[in-house]
Amino acid sequence: MKISINRQSNVSIRQQIYLEISQRIRSGLIEPDFKLPSVRELAKDLNVSLVTAHQVYKMLDHSNLTESIRGKGTFVRSTKDDTLDTNNPSATFDWQLSVPDYLPRASFWSQSTVRLPPNILDLASASVHHSLLPMHLVQTSIRQTLDNSPSSLGKYANFQGDSDFILALIDYLKVLSIDLTPHQLIVTSGTQQGIDLFARTFLGPGDIIGVETPCFSGAIDAFRLSHVNLHPIPVDSNGIRVDILEDLVPYTRFKAIYTVPTGQNPTGAIMSLSRRQDLLNFARQHNVLILEDEPHRELEMDKIKCSILPPPLKMLDTDGRVVYLKGFSKFLFPGMRLGLLAADGSIYNRLLAAKSIADLGSPLWLQKSLVPFFRNPQLFSSIRKMNTVLDSRRKAVLQTLDLLLDPRIIRPKQTAGLHLWLSMPSGIHTDFLIPEAHRRGVHFLPGSIFYPGEPETNHLRICWTNLTDVDLPKALKLLCELLNDAVLHPDLFS
Repeated sequence: MKISINRQSNVSIRQQIYLEISQRIRSGLIEPDFKLPSVRELAKDLNVSLVTAHQVYKMLDHSNLTESIRGKGTFVRSTKDDTLDTNNPSATFDWQLSVPDYLPRASFWSQSTVRLPPNILDLASASVHHSLLPMHLVQTSIRQTLDNSPSSLGKYANFQGDSDFILALIDYLKVLSIDLTPHQLIVTSGTQQGIDLFARTFLGPGDIIGVETPCFSGAIDAFRLSHVNLHPIPVDSNGIRVDILEDLVPYTRFKAIYTVPTGQNPTGAIMSLSRRQDLLNFARQHNVLILEDEPHRELEMDKIKCSILPPPLKMLDTDGRVVYLKGFSKFLFPGMRLGLLAADGSIYNRLLAAKSIADLGSPLWLQKSLVPFFRNPQLFSSIRKMNTVLDSRRKAVLQTLDLLLDPRIIRPKQTAGLHLWLSMPSGIHTDFLIPEAHRRGVHFLPGSIFYPGEPETNHLRICWTNLTDVDLPKALKLLCELLNDAVLHPDLFS
């Protein structure tokens, strides 16, 4: 078990080891019933005292993640869910568990709905149902490219991205009041690759990144893989708490900050203009990079919201401090995994070098096939029609939750993006609700995966855009019944 320890960190060594092991267990990277190294072996492997190793295992036991049996050792507790198709190898391959790895956690993978049977209603995936997507525009664009640019199937793209595709993206972004140049853009294989490129380029052991908390679990996974120190920064209805960042400056030297300012994942908050300016001022004063992730701007495009939606941090940035990520998977074409990264100066050059190492460039034909799509004058009218449906659905979902949910369960009155963040009464662990949820035929994301350190366990995230108008009410009814049962009978779900 390879565990990275930063002996200069303000976080105790005991806590660092505990978090590494606990997050691997929660992610499923350490399987149920697996026997952990003995206290003596752990202490020797990590060069820590026997007391520290013993305290780590005591903390894991206290968190119900492991069970220590006198004379036999410490074992990962079984939380087996028979509805999950985990594709686990048979016992023939148990020897593979002895091969150490460097994966600290993989929460996004562990909760992926692709591992579920098709009969389970999905309230987890942050995407729009295909019936609402502009598929006719995509189909037309692909057919046009097959006719006009068949040679693109036999060529590689350059590392930055296809020039025609980049110019089409620039014109598209201008409609969203995002003004960028070709020399700022890199085409990525989705937003997740942009996060990974940033992490592998600028973050490493000993560095500190401030992450809004709760935080997009895919970003946490990518940052943890770089063995950087993640410092949780709370969010409120106006976004990341810059005042807390300021309070931490005497004790913490931040290298970067990660934020989703528009439709924060998972809370749905929109960072106010004044908070955005405060965050940029903080970054300038303390020489900090900002990684801005913005997948939801188009979903807030209607006339009322557009007039009050603050510009991206990148548009307020005057010295190239913000690295901007824009994905299209949420609402245009989830299956194509394309996005963009925008940066300036040497920051851009280093990210482009990382991109060249990562995959040698995103697929050329895919980029060529979407040039007519982004230039189609019908695109934004199609997005507005989709938003009309989504706004109506969002209101209906909030009304349903108000009607069916126990009032002790806290839910937002307003939200942006695709997510709803629900908070159960203290003491209810939503991870433990997942097996029963699957038995009843519904899936959601437990809140624990959205925390970079020790998680708050009484929250959950649902998405209301991935189901049909027929299936969504069924899923909400099943979810509300489950959550209400957990409030009324918490002992049955512990």
